[in-house]
Amino acid sequence: MSNKFIRLILIILIVGLLSACTGNADNQSTYYLVDPRFSELYDRLQGDEILGPPISNKKYVAGSNLEKQYFEGAVLVYDPDNSPRYYLDPVGIDAGFSDLPNNDPENPAVRYINGYIIPPEFSRFFDEMGGERWVGLPLTRARFNPERNTIEQYFETMGFFRFEDDPPGTVHLMPYGLWKCAGECAKYPGLENAGISRSASEDIQSPFGEVISRFGTQFTGDALSTAFRAGDGNIEQIFHNVVLYEDSTNPLGASLRPVSALLNLDRDPYQVYQKDSAEYFREIEPGNGFYIPAYFMDFIDRYFGFEISGEPISRHEEIREGVSQQCFENYCLLHDALAEPGQQVRVQPLGQKYKDSFYQTTKKPAIEAQIQRDIQLDIWEQSPQLSSQENQQIGACIHESGSPLENARAVLTVTTENQGIITYPFSPTDSGGCSFLELDPIQAQNGTTIDYQVCFQGIGGQEYCKKDSYLIWGNTDKVLTAVPVQEEPVAPVVVVEVVIDTWELFPQISSSEHQEVGACVHKNDNPQENMDSQLILESPSAGVITYQSSPTDGGGCSFFKLNPVDAKNGETIPYQVCFVNKYGEQFCKRDSFLIWGNP
Repeated sequence: MSNKFIRLILIILIVGLLSACTGNADNQSTYYLVDPRFSELYDRLQGDEILGPPISNKKYVAGSNLEKQYFEGAVLVYDPDNSPRYYLDPVGIDAGFSDLPNNDPENPAVRYINGYIIPPEFSRFFDEMGGERWVGLPLTRARFNPERNTIEQYFETMGFFRFEDDPPGTVHLMPYGLWKCAGECAKYPGLENAGISRSASEDIQSPFGEVISRFGTQFTGDALSTAFRAGDGNIEQIFHNVVLYEDSTNPLGASLRPVSALLNLDRDPYQVYQKDSAEYFREIEPGNGFYIPAYFMDFIDRYFGFEISGEPISRHEEIREGVSQQCFENYCLLHDALAEPGQQVRVQPLGQKYKDSFYQTTKKPAIEAQIQRDIQLDIWEQSPQLSSQENQQIGACIHESGSPLENARAVLTVTTENQGIITYPFSPTDSGGCSFLELDPIQAQNGTTIDYQVCFQGIGGQEYCKKDSYLIWGNTDKVLTAVPVQEEPVAPVVVVEVVIDTWELFPQISSSEHQEVGACVHKNDNPQENMDSQLILESPSAGVITYQSSPTDGGGCSFFKLNPVDAKNGETIPYQVCFVNKYGEQFCKRDSFLIWGNP
């Protein structure tokens, strides 16, 4: 075979390979190389493994000498005119991520920056990525996202998250680069897999990014839904506190749904203007309207006035000791006199009620191979935060089409850093469809999130699960770092301490619903079994009502199912639980719940 013939075959093969590599122009255009300007910094920030691949070419910012390149997890910037020349785009600040700060931890070992606790897993990763220099300051608390089964925390230039089944030490980056480059990078193949993004994989792109950045998530609350097309044709998105919809007539590009009217909240008769009153009066018709206290007016003015809040529909009234409320067309405001300064006024979270009432009809029907049953599952913990020396109590209730399922069996799994996954079986549900159990104390640092899941099994051959979490907090230095100290022996002092814990299934409930109350009694941290118990409730219409329960169980607990209470929205229903031991000694504790949700 001649050399010329061999060369000809090689040329044909090479040309064929090149054609195969470049034949699909669309696919070729969606992949980019790291620009030499950023290659060293890209490697410093752990490159493709952490930041992800580049999703754009290097870009020049008009009107400046800035150069940028977008990566999945961050945006790298070069500024030749200022020092430092290299930095990361503060995507978290631009997006308006914010949160109420954590309390200053008592344990100095807890990482606490900019008013927020950074959990141990995130703290180590924060240092690995260069700390404040490259990650920036935290903007939110670490929080559990039950929709995605992740723990998330937002920082100025990066966002951290972990899946619940990630091995210890594993931390991922939120797709900050994809969010920032959404318009130009929308065809990037990885975008559809960026499940953490609030809008990346939705049928409808959320148009509310700029509005949220101006309001802040402290005003809107976290998203409860993705953007969707509402019945009136407008794009809408539901948040914990408010509901946004696209409105081209508003300079902000969006307005708030009148949730108060849509949820049929009570409208009070107008107040009459009094000339000698120093309080602000909002006149709705000549001489008639509502008085608004100064602290609510400050909040309304800070968030773009009555155009956003809508007109007042109710009087300012105290709903329980130290807490007052006033509702407007688009949201309700609460004032807590005992809260920290700057946190006393907040928006009442009505988003979930709105979602329950209106969102289901807009969602696409799921394609299920099995018959879909109308199962409602509620889980809760007694203490949203507790120390590593305290027992947590978990309650779970299951209903089908509003009716309780008796004798249903559930399993609780708790995920811990030190002990891995721990499983607890619930006892069969009672006549109210509920079951309760007590967890052993969990040893963990202050600020650690404890994730748990309750699964009801064997219901029509299906499993129904729900997840939640609580926080480890209140440990002293001695709890986790105690070193034995030799002390002089002293005569023992016998101190008898009786502790009663009470809780209700629904902190607020309508007058047509049954309330369920649990109560546990411990003496010197030991559960008190076989104590008689009763609950005394003070009803506005029926007076004093007494309920008896069976003697306390092995966990020292009794449970009461209450009849619906006839009361108005906003009325507090006080009750008292009393335990009596075999010596006739009585131990009592008072508590209350709120009537809300009446039509």
